[in-house]
Amino acid sequence: MRDVAWRLGLTLTALTVLTILGPNFSCGTGNRLVERVTRQTPHAQIAAYMAAIASGDRQAALAVWTLPDSSNADLAARREAITDLLLAIGPQIEYRILDTEWWRTCCEPAVIQNPDEAGGASVRVAISGLSLPEAVHIFDVLVPGGYWGEAMGSPVRHWAIVDVYPEAEAPLAWIGREW
Repeated sequence: MRDVAWRLGLTLTALTVLTILGPNFSCGTGNRLVERVTRQTPHAQIAAYMAAIASGDRQAALAVWTLPDSSNADLAARREAITDLLLAIGPQIEYRILDTEWWRTCCEPAVIQNPDEAGGASVRVAISGLSLPEAVHIFDVLVPGGYWGEAMGSPVRHWAIVDVYPEAEAPLAWIGREW
Protein backbone atom coordinates (compact mmCIF):
# COMPACT_ATOMS: atom_id res chain seq x y z
CA MET A 1 0.00 0.00 0.00
CA ARG A 2 2.87 2.37 0.83
CA ASP A 3 4.44 1.57 -2.54
CA VAL A 4 1.23 2.55 -4.36
CA ALA A 5 0.95 5.80 -2.39
CA TRP A 6 4.61 6.60 -3.08
CA ARG A 7 4.19 5.99 -6.83
CA LEU A 8 1.01 8.08 -6.92
CA GLY A 9 2.79 10.91 -5.10
CA LEU A 10 5.74 10.74 -7.49
CA THR A 11 3.41 10.73 -10.51
CA LEU A 12 1.45 13.72 -9.21
CA THR A 13 4.67 15.61 -8.48
CA ALA A 14 6.00 14.89 -11.98
CA LEU A 15 2.73 16.02 -13.57
CA THR A 16 2.73 19.20 -11.48
CA VAL A 17 6.31 20.01 -12.52
CA LEU A 18 5.50 19.36 -16.18
CA THR A 19 2.40 21.54 -15.98
CA ILE A 20 4.24 24.43 -14.31
CA LEU A 21 7.36 24.25 -16.46
CA GLY A 22 5.62 23.09 -19.63
CA PRO A 23 5.36 26.52 -21.28
CA ASN A 24 9.10 27.03 -20.70
CA PHE A 25 10.34 23.81 -22.29
CA SER A 26 12.09 24.35 -25.59
CA CYS A 27 12.41 20.75 -26.71
CA GLY A 28 9.72 19.50 -29.09
CA THR A 29 9.51 15.94 -27.76
CA GLY A 30 9.15 17.08 -24.15
CA ASN A 31 6.47 19.54 -25.21
CA ARG A 32 4.45 16.88 -26.96
CA LEU A 33 4.48 14.90 -23.71
CA VAL A 34 3.32 17.97 -21.79
CA GLU A 35 0.55 18.50 -24.35
CA ARG A 36 -0.66 14.92 -23.95
CA VAL A 37 -0.51 14.99 -20.14
CA THR A 38 -2.36 18.31 -19.95
CA ARG A 39 -4.86 17.17 -22.62
CA GLN A 40 -3.81 19.94 -25.01
CA THR A 41 -4.09 18.06 -28.28
CA PRO A 42 -6.69 18.42 -31.01
CA HIS A 43 -8.07 14.95 -30.27
CA ALA A 44 -8.28 15.71 -26.53
CA GLN A 45 -10.22 18.90 -27.26
CA ILE A 46 -12.65 16.92 -29.41
CA ALA A 47 -12.96 14.31 -26.64
CA ALA A 48 -13.73 17.05 -24.09
CA TYR A 49 -16.40 18.55 -26.35
CA MET A 50 -17.99 15.17 -27.04
CA ALA A 51 -17.87 14.22 -23.33
CA ALA A 52 -19.74 17.43 -22.50
CA ILE A 53 -22.27 16.61 -25.24
CA ALA A 54 -22.72 13.04 -23.94
CA SER A 55 -23.29 14.32 -20.41
CA GLY A 56 -25.82 16.89 -21.65
CA ASP A 57 -23.73 19.83 -20.43
CA ARG A 58 -24.37 22.54 -23.02
CA GLN A 59 -22.31 25.20 -21.22
CA ALA A 60 -19.27 22.94 -20.98
CA ALA A 61 -19.55 22.02 -24.66
CA LEU A 62 -19.79 25.68 -25.67
CA ALA A 63 -16.81 26.50 -23.46
CA VAL A 64 -14.64 23.98 -25.34
CA TRP A 65 -15.68 25.37 -28.74
CA THR A 66 -14.29 28.87 -28.61
CA LEU A 67 -15.22 31.73 -30.91
CA PRO A 68 -12.00 33.17 -32.38
CA ASP A 69 -13.89 36.19 -33.68
CA SER A 70 -16.86 37.23 -31.56
CA SER A 71 -18.18 39.42 -34.39
CA ASN A 72 -18.79 36.40 -36.65
CA ALA A 73 -22.56 35.98 -36.18
CA ASP A 74 -22.72 33.05 -38.63
CA LEU A 75 -20.10 31.13 -36.65
CA ALA A 76 -21.82 31.91 -33.35
CA ALA A 77 -25.12 30.63 -34.77
CA ARG A 78 -23.41 27.48 -36.12
CA ARG A 79 -21.77 26.85 -32.73
CA GLU A 80 -25.16 26.94 -31.00
CA ALA A 81 -26.98 24.94 -33.71
CA ILE A 82 -24.40 22.12 -33.98
CA THR A 83 -24.10 21.87 -30.20
CA ASP A 84 -27.88 21.68 -29.81
CA LEU A 85 -28.15 19.13 -32.64
CA LEU A 86 -25.58 16.89 -30.98
CA LEU A 87 -27.09 17.37 -27.51
CA ALA A 88 -30.42 16.16 -28.89
CA ILE A 89 -28.84 12.78 -29.63
CA GLY A 90 -28.44 12.22 -25.91
CA PRO A 91 -25.97 10.18 -23.90
CA GLN A 92 -25.93 7.42 -26.55
CA ILE A 93 -23.88 9.66 -28.84
CA GLU A 94 -20.79 7.97 -30.24
CA TYR A 95 -17.91 9.32 -32.25
CA ARG A 96 -14.75 8.10 -33.89
CA ILE A 97 -11.91 10.05 -35.40
CA LEU A 98 -11.45 9.12 -39.04
CA ASP A 99 -8.36 11.13 -39.96
CA THR A 100 -6.48 14.33 -39.24
CA GLU A 101 -5.09 16.83 -41.72
CA TRP A 102 -2.27 18.80 -40.08
CA TRP A 103 -1.63 22.42 -41.06
CA ARG A 104 1.33 24.74 -40.76
CA THR A 105 0.04 28.15 -39.65
CA CYS A 106 3.21 30.19 -39.92
CA CYS A 107 4.59 31.89 -42.98
CA GLU A 108 2.49 30.24 -45.68
CA PRO A 109 -0.32 28.03 -44.34
CA ALA A 110 -0.24 24.59 -45.92
CA VAL A 111 -0.91 20.93 -45.22
CA ILE A 112 2.08 19.26 -43.57
CA GLN A 113 2.94 15.73 -42.54
CA ASN A 114 4.59 16.45 -39.18
CA PRO A 115 2.02 17.06 -36.40
CA ASP A 116 4.81 18.42 -34.16
CA GLU A 117 5.07 21.47 -36.42
CA ALA A 118 1.32 21.99 -36.82
CA GLY A 119 -0.64 24.96 -35.58
CA GLY A 120 -3.87 23.73 -37.10
CA ALA A 121 -5.70 20.44 -37.50
CA SER A 122 -8.74 19.63 -39.56
CA VAL A 123 -10.16 16.45 -38.05
CA ARG A 124 -12.83 14.30 -39.72
CA VAL A 125 -15.08 12.77 -37.06
CA ALA A 126 -17.91 10.26 -37.59
CA ILE A 127 -20.74 10.98 -35.15
CA SER A 128 -23.72 8.71 -34.57
CA GLY A 129 -26.40 7.89 -32.05
CA LEU A 130 -29.75 6.20 -31.68
CA SER A 131 -31.55 9.13 -33.32
CA LEU A 132 -28.88 10.00 -35.89
CA PRO A 133 -27.33 7.82 -38.55
CA GLU A 134 -23.58 8.23 -38.79
CA ALA A 135 -22.58 11.60 -40.21
CA VAL A 136 -19.11 13.03 -40.73
CA HIS A 137 -18.32 16.40 -39.19
CA ILE A 138 -15.12 18.40 -39.53
CA PHE A 139 -13.57 19.79 -36.35
CA ASP A 140 -11.17 22.64 -37.06
CA VAL A 141 -8.79 22.95 -34.12
CA LEU A 142 -6.17 25.69 -33.95
CA VAL A 143 -3.47 27.07 -31.74
CA PRO A 144 -4.91 30.58 -31.16
CA GLY A 145 -2.56 33.20 -32.54
CA GLY A 146 -0.74 30.68 -34.73
CA TYR A 147 2.20 28.41 -34.13
CA TRP A 148 5.71 28.81 -35.51
CA GLY A 149 7.20 25.50 -34.37
CA GLU A 150 10.97 25.27 -34.44
CA ALA A 151 11.27 28.91 -35.51
CA MET A 152 10.10 29.86 -32.00
CA GLY A 153 11.65 26.99 -30.05
CA SER A 154 8.65 24.64 -30.38
CA PRO A 155 6.70 25.92 -27.35
CA VAL A 156 3.86 23.95 -25.78
CA ARG A 157 0.71 24.40 -27.82
CA HIS A 158 -2.74 25.14 -26.39
CA TRP A 159 -5.39 23.98 -28.86
CA ALA A 160 -8.93 25.26 -29.27
CA ILE A 161 -11.88 24.04 -31.33
CA VAL A 162 -12.82 26.98 -33.56
CA ASP A 163 -15.37 25.38 -35.90
CA VAL A 164 -17.43 22.20 -36.29
CA TYR A 165 -19.48 21.55 -39.40
CA PRO A 166 -20.92 18.76 -41.54
CA GLU A 167 -18.42 17.51 -44.10
CA ALA A 168 -20.46 18.91 -47.01
CA GLU A 169 -20.37 22.47 -45.61
CA ALA A 170 -17.62 25.08 -45.72
CA PRO A 171 -15.66 26.33 -42.71
CA LEU A 172 -16.56 29.67 -41.20
CA ALA A 173 -13.69 30.24 -38.77
CA TRP A 174 -10.74 29.10 -40.83
CA ILE A 175 -11.90 30.14 -44.30
CA GLY A 176 -9.51 29.01 -47.00
CA ARG A 177 -7.31 27.58 -44.27
CA GLU A 178 -5.43 30.87 -44.14
CA TRP A 179 -4.51 33.08 -41.24
